[in-house]
Amino acid sequence: MAADRTKRFRVLAVDHDESMLTLYRDVLCFESEEPSALEALFGDDARLPSREEIDEDAARPVFEVVQAPGAAGGLEAMEHALEDGEPFAIALVDIHLSDLGEELSGIDLAEALRERDPNVEIVLLSARHKVPLKEFNKRVQPPEKLLYIQKPFRSPELKQIALSLGSKWDAENRLRDLNETLASKVEARTSELHAVNRRLRLDIAKRAAVLRELQASEQRYRLLFEKNISGNFAADSEGRILDCNTAFAEMFDFRLPDDALGANIFDLWDRAGGGESLRDLLAATGRVSNQEVAFARGPLKRHLMVSCDTVADGEGGGEELRGYLFDISEPKRLEDQLRQSQKMEALGTLAGGIAHDFNNILGVILGYAEIIESGAEPDSGLERRVGEISRAGRRARDLVTQILNFSRQGPQERHAMTLTPLVKEALKLLRSSVPSNVAIYTRLQTNRDQVMADPTQMHQILLNLCGNASHAMKDSGGTMTITLADVCSGDPVLPPEGLGKPERFVRLTVSDTGPGIEPDVAERVFDPFFTTKKQGEGTGMGLAMVHGIVKRHDGYLELENSPGQGATFHVFLPRSSGLARPEADIPADLVFREGRILFVDDEKPLTDIGREMLESIGFEVVTRTSSIEALEAFKFKAGDFDLIITDQSMPNMTGMEFAHEVLKIRPDIPIILCTGFSDAVSYERLRDIGIGDFIMKPILKHDLMASIGRLLSGR
Repeated sequence: MAADRTKRFRVLAVDHDESMLTLYRDVLCFESEEPSALEALFGDDARLPSREEIDEDAARPVFEVVQAPGAAGGLEAMEHALEDGEPFAIALVDIHLSDLGEELSGIDLAEALRERDPNVEIVLLSARHKVPLKEFNKRVQPPEKLLYIQKPFRSPELKQIALSLGSKWDAENRLRDLNETLASKVEARTSELHAVNRRLRLDIAKRAAVLRELQASEQRYRLLFEKNISGNFAADSEGRILDCNTAFAEMFDFRLPDDALGANIFDLWDRAGGGESLRDLLAATGRVSNQEVAFARGPLKRHLMVSCDTVADGEGGGEELRGYLFDISEPKRLEDQLRQSQKMEALGTLAGGIAHDFNNILGVILGYAEIIESGAEPDSGLERRVGEISRAGRRARDLVTQILNFSRQGPQERHAMTLTPLVKEALKLLRSSVPSNVAIYTRLQTNRDQVMADPTQMHQILLNLCGNASHAMKDSGGTMTITLADVCSGDPVLPPEGLGKPERFVRLTVSDTGPGIEPDVAERVFDPFFTTKKQGEGTGMGLAMVHGIVKRHDGYLELENSPGQGATFHVFLPRSSGLARPEADIPADLVFREGRILFVDDEKPLTDIGREMLESIGFEVVTRTSSIEALEAFKFKAGDFDLIITDQSMPNMTGMEFAHEVLKIRPDIPIILCTGFSDAVSYERLRDIGIGDFIMKPILKHDLMASIGRLLSGR
């Protein structure tokens, strides 16, 4: 029996130093042996160990150490252990494996081990004094299953750590096993209780009243107090509570179960807002099975699954009511989140589906409006009316761009940009929506604010942060400050060391003087769908999207919270030094030399507009509504064309595929690609293919002239 109680823990030791591997084995496998055991074998006063000593030795954990001199060996040992069904409880990993030529460093190996076995306890060891612990905790999650030891260490320390981690690992395994079987046990126990209840009902008719009450009481207490998973109660035929458990008392705001005794369950049900009366639900069949109700608890609602049975006596009268209330608030919350997520996904899919056709419609409207406006008499009514049409069309174009960004089908192009103009523009839009009792201050304290970013997403970051700040101060008023500044090593808030030196970042800060954020809420502000706003005021996606955008831009987001005094969000973005896409300053009245352009689009109204625009600035234009026909026309007279303008989304052959075939025939031909929403379009990819430039639909004359100027200015 003693041997059965012995616990064996497998330990993976990875170190480039063979002596350290030997030390791990000696400390964990041999140093646990008591010297008295050996002395007992060879001493003059040899004696047999007592029963207590045998039990103590049997209960002591035993370690099995698997040695690996490098990262590859450690990964291989982990794979074999998992395949054999004998996982490691502890992994001892030297941090500086890569210093000796290893492909993986110790921290890389720890990440790989954690990925393969999330349950293993990892101990990182290092002989150096300065170790970035924050980086370890960030990369090897979760921190509670990660430990760091400084070399050299003392053997008893390592031994004690191994014992503690082994016991923790063993306890967590047993807890997981318990959780996996808990649901089946509850179901089996509930079935068993119902079966016993049926037997009790048969026995009650045959036994005296005292024996009947005693058996019912015993069964009731077994039901109510052995498990406290659900809120259980027992009441008489009038609804007066005879007994209940702690979970039931908490559901109805009683401090202790005894405080609920004598209360009427029907009244409690009605006061909690249970909807249809419990008395009416029981009147029909005498039972309620899996009835879902929502009880109000202050501003929140608690969703419960209720089952009640009426236990009848021998004469058929109602004797006792027994109920079970399961709290399903968390599954309901997850269900609501899933429904909201599906709704947003459907909206995004719909937006992406209609955007292409809508851009083509806008292209016709804006194109002809520009043509009419250019031919209208100056200061005439026609010029004014057509100008209004153009402005409305541009607003519609910007709206489509926002929809596409929401659906993740918009062009997510990152290029070098300056933040100062964007901040000024965003604040102009914000001023009208910010309450009048909120003052806005701007501090632009940098001349080096060029970053590599998507302007639309930067605009979204600023609108979200400023919107949250103004919402926090809408009742009491206050001050919102937007700061754009350089980052210095002495600043109170800095990005993590792993992202690089502070000086390579520019900091965008939005602070308010509102009530701040409660500590328990501050821990969840970046969780998707989490919001403290009322229904209809927010979806809980704002800060989650901000966090995602900043992370995708290789930046860092930090919340500085002061409850009662306000909150501050710091956005750190890496600087950029150059523009990714060349820009040409093209005068509006520029008239190009004569040339021949092939214009390709599957929408005939767009080819007609393109012809008129290009002919008005001096070009001869050949149009095609089929990419196949356009390719044949180009093959026939490839040398006659000076430039090609093609749509991206066309049947049979996309714009990129058409450009690829054209460049096979004539590699030096300039090509402009027109697109509405394709994720595949980016300036870097187009440049690799050989396409000179691209224009976002709907095409405006100024944009078209600027693009042609970029490609033909040097010819």
